[in-house]
Amino acid sequence: MNKKITNFFEMLVVTAILLVLIQMFLEDFAVVSGWSMDIQKKLSISGFCFDLFFTIEFLTRLFYAFANKKTYYYLTRGRGWIDFFASVPLLMFNSGPTIFALFFSGTAILGIGGIFNVLKVIKTIRIARVLRFLRIIKIFGKIRYVDSVTAQRHIATVATISITVIVFSLFGASFITGSTGLPGIGESIFNHQITIAEALTKAETNEKDFINTIYQLNRLDDTLLIVKKKGTAIYSRYKNGYYREHFGPGDYTYYKNQDLEMFFDSRPVSIQNSVRNLIFFFIILFTVAAFLIFYSPQFAITITDPLHVMERGFREKDYNLEVKIPEKYADDDVFRVAKLYNEHYLPLKDRAENNEEKGLLNIGMQDIKDILPD
Repeated sequence: MNKKITNFFEMLVVTAILLVLIQMFLEDFAVVSGWSMDIQKKLSISGFCFDLFFTIEFLTRLFYAFANKKTYYYLTRGRGWIDFFASVPLLMFNSGPTIFALFFSGTAILGIGGIFNVLKVIKTIRIARVLRFLRIIKIFGKIRYVDSVTAQRHIATVATISITVIVFSLFGASFITGSTGLPGIGESIFNHQITIAEALTKAETNEKDFINTIYQLNRLDDTLLIVKKKGTAIYSRYKNGYYREHFGPGDYTYYKNQDLEMFFDSRPVSIQNSVRNLIFFFIILFTVAAFLIFYSPQFAITITDPLHVMERGFREKDYNLEVKIPEKYADDDVFRVAKLYNEHYLPLKDRAENNEEKGLLNIGMQDIKDILPD
């Protein structure tokens, strides 16, 4: 019964992995394509559900490992650290705050400033979810060469190292650029909006110049959304229905100077982040696919297949198949051993079998002679 439950649980995790990859793609693709906020909210909610599921999965595996005194094994060789980084940080720093903004704080208005750098780092954390794809390598029972424990472990290890280096390199680069203030599209938009806010603040003293400045900006700039003075809206680029349909948490930036309030469009930053995340997503996805499609067969041809043939030859009495040695790999360690197996062990095995059969035949004929009458 426990085995059935375990198998069901593992298949449930595999299904969730495949679904979360689709959800990741659609969430960023929806931002880039300008899908309605209603669809984007549903994708955010589904992302929260996946992060919650994987966090519960991690805690369950961790508790089970702790109860069986295998915590260190699970977190290291069992790749529990992947389970952690692909669940808990995402729930705490990405989907959790997003859901809180959606349901408890209404439309989040983010102040202009270092928020661009913070958003950049938090957005990059999301890409760690791709590490979940490595679970397929570990538990997907129908991949090729699954009978070879060596191949499965080796390919999973190499893929894990490669993808981990890519992900944390991207995360580290984003964190460094965010914490040091290196220029980027977010900073450019931020500086541009600050310039607009300062221009409107200066023009506020003259009512005529103030109105003219607003409408000039309306023609020249599309990031200024709303201008309020003493709590009353004196300018709005769109109608309220448009804001409800196309803007969500994090899509606004806000500037206030005494009685003057200004709201700016920060969606270009989100679009830029989503484009980057999609690029990273496909880089990692294609890297994993390359390991499975190209590297796995190559590893089998040069390592596991020769070892499998020799292992059967040592173990099975009637198995005398020679190892095929490709000319271009003849100098490899495995094939040098295979050459000794072909040229020395198999002939010795054949002679031993022939001698054994000959001995059995002689005994049988002598017995027959003894039985037959003179």
